[in-house]
Amino acid sequence: MNARYGRSPVVLVVHGHHAVRRALCERIRASFANFQVLEASAIDDALYMVEAEHIDVVLIDGEGSGINGLKGTRAILERAPTTSVIVMSSHGEPAGSSAASLGAMAFVSKRAIGSELMQVLQDLMKEREAKQRGR
Repeated sequence: MNARYGRSPVVLVVHGHHAVRRALCERIRASFANFQVLEASAIDDALYMVEAEHIDVVLIDGEGSGINGLKGTRAILERAPTTSVIVMSSHGEPAGSSAASLGAMAFVSKRAIGSELMQVLQDLMKEREAKQRGR
């Protein structure tokens, strides 16, 4: 699965808890050997990274202090509209302010990370690849 221009897809994991962020990064690396996986502990770092590099997918925590995943989704997409955002939360998707309404490509429950996230990433990359071939 190659992203734009034949390079490896770049995934940015944004989560405030170091152990959780590292576990997510390792899980993605183990499932997708060709992915480049970056990480940020705060939305400010993530925004800098999406402006400085071409990020294909941002996996963002929908909870936490500061700008949460929903506001962070909006900020990321304002700076990098071609980036796909996946929001994850243990509380379920908030009514009235869904991740999809803000432009996120997917919402993943933290309770189902193991079973859902890898499938969502795989489907998302296949979809992006198909769009690129169609151009």
